[in-house]
Amino acid sequence: MSGVYGAGVLKGLRDLSLTNKIESIYAGSAGSFNAAYFLAGQVELGQRIYWEDLQKSFIFRKNIPLGILDLFKNRFIKKVEKEKFHNAVNINHLCNVAKSVKKLNLKNIEENPINLFIEVLNIESGEVEYLNFREFPKIDLLKAATSVKPYFFEETEINGKHYIDGTIKEPIGFSYLKNKYPDRKILIVINEPIKRGLRHYVEKILEGSVATLYPYKIPLFKIFLQNENIKRADIKKALNDPQILLLYPNFKNRVLPKTTNPSVLKDSFYHGIEDSKNVLSFIDR
Repeated sequence: MSGVYGAGVLKGLRDLSLTNKIESIYAGSAGSFNAAYFLAGQVELGQRIYWEDLQKSFIFRKNIPLGILDLFKNRFIKKVEKEKFHNAVNINHLCNVAKSVKKLNLKNIEENPINLFIEVLNIESGEVEYLNFREFPKIDLLKAATSVKPYFFEETEINGKHYIDGTIKEPIGFSYLKNKYPDRKILIVINEPIKRGLRHYVEKILEGSVATLYPYKIPLFKIFLQNENIKRADIKKALNDPQILLLYPNFKNRVLPKTTNPSVLKDSFYHGIEDSKNVLSFIDR
């Protein structure tokens, strides 16, 4: 749900007529859907999903202990069918919204001159991949990018490989972007504050501990433990690089991942629109 801030930034870029300044978009997690609706020319439709369609049938905090039990049973006792899992976050509901309620125009994304790369984690190799949307123009690719562990059980098969949310391993992807675009100006948008505390480490330890119950060969616990250190290092490098503009929610009462209150969601969204104005001076300098 904290992705609503990034949705506001994209709305602001569109309103400021800065779309023609964009060469490529690299998006992960909630940003994948934001970017898809933006490039489809449906930015207003996509933003409304947060406060019109995700209040019900999306977040189930009470399912966390039940989901952990499901994972334990699936790993050590007998296989649990994916339809019977108690997901804390129902990504299938979000995908259904994009397919039928606020239908995402996939053709428009394919035809848009701006490249869209979706960040995913290959659960066989353990490597992060940035898949070109034009090569797999389906909502399943967005589903893979938002299959956040350990809150959603499923992974997504694409061309015979299985993927989950890539931001688990590369929360920002600073090094990848700098290596690919050493002379470009890069706008990075994250949906959480840059001030990091002890609780962020504790959160990753807990998530990583639960993630070890998934029957994957890759070291998810280690990946979760490294996540926070990588994020802090990337934030520091982004803030010190004149070719990078880092936008993040630096205000009170920001949206949390579990927030469903429409007024709070809209407030963070409008903060994102306001922060997008910083891009004007960034481009000119």
